[in-house]
Amino acid sequence: AAGLLRPTAGTVRLGDRPLRGVNRRAGVVFQSFALFPWMTVVDNVAVGLEARGLGAHERLKRAEKYIGLVGLSGYERAYPRELSRGMKQLVGVARALALEPELLCLDEPFSALDVLSARNMRGLVLDLRASPEVTTKTILLVTHSIEEAVEMSDRVLVFKANPGRIAETVDLSALPRPRRADLPGVRETVDRMYGLLV
Repeated sequence: AAGLLRPTAGTVRLGDRPLRGVNRRAGVVFQSFALFPWMTVVDNVAVGLEARGLGAHERLKRAEKYIGLVGLSGYERAYPRELSRGMKQLVGVARALALEPELLCLDEPFSALDVLSARNMRGLVLDLRASPEVTTKTILLVTHSIEEAVEMSDRVLVFKANPGRIAETVDLSALPRPRRADLPGVRETVDRMYGLLV
């Protein structure tokens, strides 16, 4: 979907045309942070903006906006080695959102974090999606956590292996937010999705 890999079969379409090369309408948050260790937080966030041809002043202004939105104001001049794992992932979220993409691709973005940091990050991403300051409203999340998928998603595609296929599409749009794990509708949905995989 982000155009970083070519599909082994089938096609990825962007609007009415096949996607060829990098999808400039998508931003990606990687599982492994993928920050440049020699760059400060603000430079890491702005790196994609430079590739898009924005001038230095506009890059800095936009990078600082998204650094603030993810709660890292004051860390603009810090280097990745000075940040916790959760803070590194916040830099990744700010970098992706600074591109102001139509689609935000999240590749298991919380799996390298401790339980509390992951919970806070999920809430932050949902808050950012709802914020009028963020233009991105479509998020594609890859996760192995059923609870995470149910908490965050409007629609879940459950994949099974051998051969790889979509086992079922689960519509969650009717479940009210926030989706606490102890709410009956949430617990039933999680249990049903576990049943699809076992």
